[in-house]
Amino acid sequence: MRLSTQILAAMILIVAFVGGLSGEAVRVLEEQRLKDKLSEQTIQIISLLSGLTLEAIISEDIPIIETSIREAVERIPSLSSIEVQDESGKNIGRWPNSLILNSNSQIEYQQDIEFEGEIFGRMKVTWLTAGNAKVIEESVHQARVYAVGVLALLSMLFYLLISNIVVKPLTSVHHRMLGTARRSGGKVIKLPKHAALEFHALASSVDMLENVLSQQEKREKELEEARRASDSASRSKSEFLANMSHEIRTPMNGVIGMAELLLETTLDRDQQCYAETISKSGSALLIIINDILDFSKIEAGKLELVPTAFDLRRAIEDVVVLMSSRAHQKDVEITMRYGLDLPIGFNGDVGRIRQIMTNLVGNAVKFTLDGHVEIDVGGVVSDNIATITFSVIDTGIGIPEDKISSIFSEFEQVDGASNRKFEGTGLGLAISMRLVKLMGGLISVTSEPDKGSKFSFVINLPVDETVSKEEIIIDVEMQGKRVLIVDDLPVNRIILTERLASWDINTVAVESGDEALALLEREYSEGRPFDLAILDFQMPKMDGRALGVEIKRNSGINELPLVMLSSVDQSNEVGQLRSIGFHDVLLKPVRASMLFNVLASVFHVHSQQPMLEVIKPQAASNPIVSDTDAAIKILVAEDNKTNQLVLKSMLNSENIELLIAENGVEAVENLAEFDPDMILMDISMPEMDGMEATQIIRIFEEGQKRHRCPIVALTANAMPGDRERCISAGMDDYLVKPIVKANLLEMIAKWGRQIPRAIVETDPPVIEHISANVVSLDDDLQLQSVTGNEDLPARRLSDLLDHDRLKEMIEDFGIDVFQEILVEFYKDVENALILLNSAVNTGEPDEIKKILHLIKGCASNLGATGLVDLCEQMKLDIEQNSDSSNAGVSKFDEVFADTRSLINEFAEAA
Repeated sequence: MRLSTQILAAMILIVAFVGGLSGEAVRVLEEQRLKDKLSEQTIQIISLLSGLTLEAIISEDIPIIETSIREAVERIPSLSSIEVQDESGKNIGRWPNSLILNSNSQIEYQQDIEFEGEIFGRMKVTWLTAGNAKVIEESVHQARVYAVGVLALLSMLFYLLISNIVVKPLTSVHHRMLGTARRSGGKVIKLPKHAALEFHALASSVDMLENVLSQQEKREKELEEARRASDSASRSKSEFLANMSHEIRTPMNGVIGMAELLLETTLDRDQQCYAETISKSGSALLIIINDILDFSKIEAGKLELVPTAFDLRRAIEDVVVLMSSRAHQKDVEITMRYGLDLPIGFNGDVGRIRQIMTNLVGNAVKFTLDGHVEIDVGGVVSDNIATITFSVIDTGIGIPEDKISSIFSEFEQVDGASNRKFEGTGLGLAISMRLVKLMGGLISVTSEPDKGSKFSFVINLPVDETVSKEEIIIDVEMQGKRVLIVDDLPVNRIILTERLASWDINTVAVESGDEALALLEREYSEGRPFDLAILDFQMPKMDGRALGVEIKRNSGINELPLVMLSSVDQSNEVGQLRSIGFHDVLLKPVRASMLFNVLASVFHVHSQQPMLEVIKPQAASNPIVSDTDAAIKILVAEDNKTNQLVLKSMLNSENIELLIAENGVEAVENLAEFDPDMILMDISMPEMDGMEATQIIRIFEEGQKRHRCPIVALTANAMPGDRERCISAGMDDYLVKPIVKANLLEMIAKWGRQIPRAIVETDPPVIEHISANVVSLDDDLQLQSVTGNEDLPARRLSDLLDHDRLKEMIEDFGIDVFQEILVEFYKDVENALILLNSAVNTGEPDEIKKILHLIKGCASNLGATGLVDLCEQMKLDIEQNSDSSNAGVSKFDEVFADTRSLINEFAEAA
C-alpha cells in the first residue's frame, strides 16, 4: 500500500473516531442539562403544590388535592404524573396526565413536604423524556455533522500539505534509488525548495550511493583487468624463477660437487668440518632456490611434502652449524638440547623441517643483540608416532603485544620502521606457519619486549627404526668418570650435564672460575679429584683461558686434563691454548659424537695430535685497474674536517689530485676551473647543501654544453628513499658513511675513470700486530666509565666503538695519520657540542638536527658507534616532541668522554 493511501486511510479513521466521540459528548451534556432542568422544575412544582395543598394533605382531603394537582398536570404537557404520600409513606393518591398515552422514557423525582422544619409527607413527580430525547438526538446529530465536516476539511488540507512536503519528495527519492539499485540510473528530480533538509540530505545520500556504486562497478572492472594482468605476471614470474634457478644451480652444483670430492680426500677434523659446512650450505642454498620456486605453490595451496627417512638430531645440528657463523659475528651463543629419550630416526620431509628451523633460528639470531639462542627439541612417542615439540628461545628484543597477532603474516616484521636496524623480507615466519599447518601441526609464539621470544611448533612424525644411529660404545673405563663443567650460562650447564649423564659420566657444574678453583682444590684435598674439566671460553671476571692458566699453576691440580668450549672460532689461538695445557678446543654447540670422541681421546689416548694450521681466505680482488699514470681529478665537497682528513688519507696518492670544498658554494665556484673527473658531494653542508649544489651544477653543465661530471653522494643517512632522492636531484650514485676505502675505490673506478694501477698496488704498511693490548680490548672486555663514578655500569668496547673500523683505519693510514684524524675528530666534536648546548638552550630543533647530523657524519667515519646511536636517538626524541634534549646533551658529554678514552687506549696499544 502506498504511503499516500495509508495517510488517507489513517485520516478517515481519525475523523470517524473524533465524530463519534464528539456526538457522544454532546449526548452526555444534553442529558445532564435535561436532568438539571427537570430537577429544577420539580422543586418549583412541589413547592407550589405543597403551599396550596398543605392543609388538604394533612387532613387527607382528596378532592382538594386532586383538583390542584390535575390543574398542574394538565398545564405541563411533559409532566407524566404526581403522587402524594403522608408522613408514614402511605400513598394518598396518584394523578397521571390523561393526555400521555406512551409512558416510556420517564424520569422520576421526589421531595419531602415540610413546613417550619416538620415533614408532613412526600411528593413524587414523574416526567416524560421522549420528546426531549428526540431533541437530544438532533443535537447529537448536528454535533457529529459539524465535527466530521470540520475534521474532514482539516484532514484534506493536512493530507495535501503532507503529500506536497513529504510524499512527493520521498517518492522522487524512492524512484531515484530504485533506478540506482537497478544500475539503470534514476531520473534526477529536483526537490521543491520547501522540502525538508532531511529529504535534501537523503537525496544527496542517494547521489553518493550512485557514485559509490558507479565507482565500485568501475573498480570491479579494473580488478578484473588487474587479475588478468596478475595471472600473466605470475606466469612470467614462474618462467623467470625457473630460468634464474637454472642459472644459480649451475655454479652451485659445481660448489657442492667439489665439496663432496674434497670430503672423499684425507682431511683432519677441522678440514672435514669446514668441507661438510660448505657442502651443507650449498645444499641449503639449493633448498632456498626450490623454496622460491615453491612459493607460488604455497600461495595456491599446491605444495606437496616429500617424506623420507632422516636423522632429526643431525638435521637440527646442521641448522645450528649453518647459523653459528652469523651468531658468532654478533657474539651470540647458540645452544642445542635434544631430548635424551627422543628417537633420532623419523619419516617426514626433512627439508621442510630444516627450512622451518632455519627461519626460526635465523630470526632469533637476527633479533638478539646479546645473550643466547636456545634450541630445544623434545617429545613423546606413542604407537610408533612421535609428538615432537621444537622450541627456539632467544634473549632478543622481543615482540610488542600488538604485533604478536600479525607476526605470521606476509611481509610483517617486528622492526618495521623506515629506519629499522634489522633487514629481511618478513616472509620467513609466514612460510614457516604454512609449512607447519601443511604437516598438520601448530606453531605459536610467546614474547616479552626487551626480554626475548619463544617460538614453538608441534608436529607428529612416524618413528623410523631404519635410520642408523651414531654408534657410541661406552667403555668401562669411561663410566663413573668425574667431569667438572664450568660455564656461566645455565642452559649450557644443563645440556652438558644431561649429555654426559647419558654416557654414565658423573658431573659437577659451576658458573664461574672462582667457584671452579675452590671446588677443584677442595675435592683434590679430600681425595676425590676430577678426571676432566670442560671450560667455557667466554665468562665474566675470569674467562676459560685465564682459568686454565690458574689450574696449570696449581701444583695439586695441574695434571687435570682440560677441554675448551667456545662460541667464537679460536682456531687462530689453538697453539696458544695447547701450550697452556688444553687437550682440545671445540666450537659450540658441539655435536654429541664430536664431544664423545674428545672424551674418549682424553681418557684413553695420551698422545696429543698437533692441530693443523688454518688456511686464511685470500683477500678480495682489487678493483679494475688501468696501466695509465694520468692522475684522476676529484672534487670533494665536505665541510667536516675529520671527514676531509679521512678522505685525503684514503686517496693519498700522486695519481689522484684532490680539491676540497668546504660547502656547496665553493664546489660550484671551483667546478669550471678545476674541471674534475668526478665529484664526491656531502649532502648536509652549510650555506648550500649537496642537493642544491648538484642541481646548480647540472644547470651550469647544460647551459655551457659541458660534459656531465659524475657526482657521488656522501651521507651518513641510509634511510629507504635517500638514494632515490639523490638520483632525482641529479647525482649518479650514493655512498654511505662511514666510508670504506675499498668501496670508495670501487666507486671511483665506476664513475671517475679506471683507477691507475699504482694506486691499488701501493698498499700502506700492514700493522702485523696491533699488539696484545689491542686484543685485550675485545668486545667482552668491561671498561669502567671514565667519569670516575664507580656506581656506573661498565661499558663494553662494542657499545661505543667499531673495533674493526679502527683497526682498518690504522692499517690503511698508519698510526701517524690516524693520530691526526683523531685530533681533528676531537676538535669537531668539541665545537659541535658547544653549538649543540647553545641550540638546546635556545630551543632550535632544526639547528639541533643539523649539529647532530654533523656529529654523526664524523663519528660514523671513525667508527664511534656510541655517538652515532646517541645522535639517532636524540633526533628521534626531537621528532617525537620529547622533552629530553637537555638529558641528551649531558649524555653526549659522558659518551664522548668514554669514547675518547677508549680510542686513545686503542691508539696507544697500536
